Amino acid sequence: MNFDLDYILQLAQNHEGVDVEFKETTGQLDRGMETLCGMLNGDGGIVVFGVKNSGKIVGQEIGDKTTRMIGEALRRFEPSVDIQPRYIKLPDTDKYLIVFESLGNNPSAPFAYDGRPYQRFDSVTSVMPLEKLIRLHEKRKGLKYWWEKEVNPNLKISMIDEGLLLKMISAAVNENRLTGLALRDDATTALRRLNLMTEDGLRNAAAILFGKDMRVEYPQCSLRMARFKGVKKVDFLDNRWVEGNIFELMDAAMSFFFKHLSLTGTTHHRIRRKEELEVPSNALREACLNAFTHRAWQFDNLQVNIAIYDDRVEIENPGRFPADINPNELERNEEENKKNTSQPQNEIIANVLYLTGTTEHWGRGLALMYDECDRTGVERPRYFNSENFVRIVFKRPDMSKWTHDGFVNDIVATENDTVEENKDIRRDISENISQEAVDAKILKLINAIGENWYPLYKLMENMGFASRPMFVKNYLNPAITLGLIKLEKPESPKAPNQRYGLTDKGKSLYYQK
Repeated sequence: MNFDLDYILQLAQNHEGVDVEFKETTGQLDRGMETLCGMLNGDGGIVVFGVKNSGKIVGQEIGDKTTRMIGEALRRFEPSVDIQPRYIKLPDTDKYLIVFESLGNNPSAPFAYDGRPYQRFDSVTSVMPLEKLIRLHEKRKGLKYWWEKEVNPNLKISMIDEGLLLKMISAAVNENRLTGLALRDDATTALRRLNLMTEDGLRNAAAILFGKDMRVEYPQCSLRMARFKGVKKVDFLDNRWVEGNIFELMDAAMSFFFKHLSLTGTTHHRIRRKEELEVPSNALREACLNAFTHRAWQFDNLQVNIAIYDDRVEIENPGRFPADINPNELERNEEENKKNTSQPQNEIIANVLYLTGTTEHWGRGLALMYDECDRTGVERPRYFNSENFVRIVFKRPDMSKWTHDGFVNDIVATENDTVEENKDIRRDISENISQEAVDAKILKLINAIGENWYPLYKLMENMGFASRPMFVKNYLNPAITLGLIKLEKPESPKAPNQRYGLTDKGKSLYYQK
């Protein structure tokens, strides 16, 4: 702005405000610089020396000592500022006005003067509270967690699950997010392709995504899950601690939901019955993915937490939302929600999950959860952002309103059940098999197959699983043992093109008359 005496006289008539500060002399230089710092951290403004608080123009003489003091004061800003004083000579005197202008919404904010950050409210300058300082740092850096990009010299390729890595490369090719050339990758090439490895070594993100046996080196790769009796965190009905990479933790989380949440049923056209978790599984899956994708992984003493109560489901992760995003405000403003773009705090992790098809679209997580809840008639979740944690809360519907024909009780099998253990269930199944007699995990698998034939990888993809051993052990094998699923080529059980479909018993569960 082109400042002149007339402009300053006009400002003086309006007195001080949030963007204007007067100081009589540079004897108040430090106080003036503190105000300038507050303006830099806000919407900008000007500080004028040579004007009394009343607005009276007095000016001051300027010598070498004054200019040296000003230069030294400007060097005490962190980060450095490119602000030059402007000198306006008063007519018929040897005195000047000294004007400093600061622009607002500076991408380099927050600024500190002499080691302290300042803020500006109305005409008052004060030290910035810690919460606001953190928020400005987040805004400056886009809340990017740099830990994922750091190279860990102790992390070796032998600590990476190469089978899972190459499987996910194949998934990315199938999703048309990588070219077919990626199928030729060895482990090292694949890690470099996914930006998980540099010339200096493996990044921390490689361990988070594909690590194995990381208990010592990466204790934060863990998930705590609990089912509480009632609505308070007092009495445990189930308490589990799982360690592993993101894909293993996601599988464990989904198994826990299927264990402790009820299934609700809807009959379509009097023929086809569709089973849903009381809180839609796709919404829970998306919430967990968000928790792992956006968590602050650098805190090795913290983990993602899942808590199921009688009335709600809570998913909590270390970290916080970007400074300019309030998810609950987005929920109230549908148009803004639709326009929302992702700001992943862990860009490498988020990109790998996208490439592999684990997440569909960046920035659509909230919308997906809301859509799933709307579709199933479940109340939309609410987010809570504390100092160090983000928590999402889903209300469980009142299951007492469901008739016997409308839901299946909580399942009794765990993710550690074996095929032999499931034989106990088979003894209870007659020719007229009922849904209440079958593990909810198996019902989910049956509904995923329907009238079709699927290869194993497609079934896992449809149900959101990455761990083949866990899926085969806890879902596929028990269903085959119960005579609900059959192989398309039973004479060649390990055929590479093997597919799976429903038996007549399985179809009796899929179709509900």
